[in-house]
Amino acid sequence: MDDETYKVVKKINLEDSTDFWNLDENSGYRKFRASDGRDYKVWIGNKNQTFQKSWWYTVTNQQETAETLAKVRKDLETLLNYIYNNADLWSNNPIAFGIYHTFDLHLNKQFEYLETRPNQDGILGLNKPKELTVLEVPIDNKKINYELGTKRNIMLTLRNQNTGELRNYKDILDLAIHELTHTTCNDVRWIPESKGGNHRDPYPSYHRLMRTWARECGII
Repeated sequence: MDDETYKVVKKINLEDSTDFWNLDENSGYRKFRASDGRDYKVWIGNKNQTFQKSWWYTVTNQQETAETLAKVRKDLETLLNYIYNNADLWSNNPIAFGIYHTFDLHLNKQFEYLETRPNQDGILGLNKPKELTVLEVPIDNKKINYELGTKRNIMLTLRNQNTGELRNYKDILDLAIHELTHTTCNDVRWIPESKGGNHRDPYPSYHRLMRTWARECGII
């Protein structure tokens, strides 16, 4: 898309959405600075959580969590820089628009990775759309409104919620790549499984490409 083919209709703020997936990312969090010089939101505990574990209050664990998030950021940026430098792998593929969109969001210094709070919704990872830009786009000689996720963050479960131990880093990075692919697919609304879910086409093929490139650049 270029400026001559679409116009901005409106922006939609999703931060106050009441959808179940809109996990709170403020109450019970504190920012910790990792060795990459960035601040990361880490779960430190919330007295209102009936299943709160005492180990979340341990500063050593919280700093370790921030360093894990920093490593995830570094590895995903390595992946995206590899993709950027090898445009011949994707520039003529339907994934191309999604790749450019992923660059715009994830290679932005403001993009945020944070720990998922303990939850009883079965959410291990979440690519959370926080703002939509509605574009008027010409398709087949008519104009449609297209929702583009223009602000997101990624929330990851980093610890075993029973023991407090950090999960295997390979599993954490696999989860992060999984969530990254939702940006590439521009998934902006929760879709129930009865209607195909958020892993319908083109998600499977895009995710396979992401994992292939992750292997090629050496992060997995």
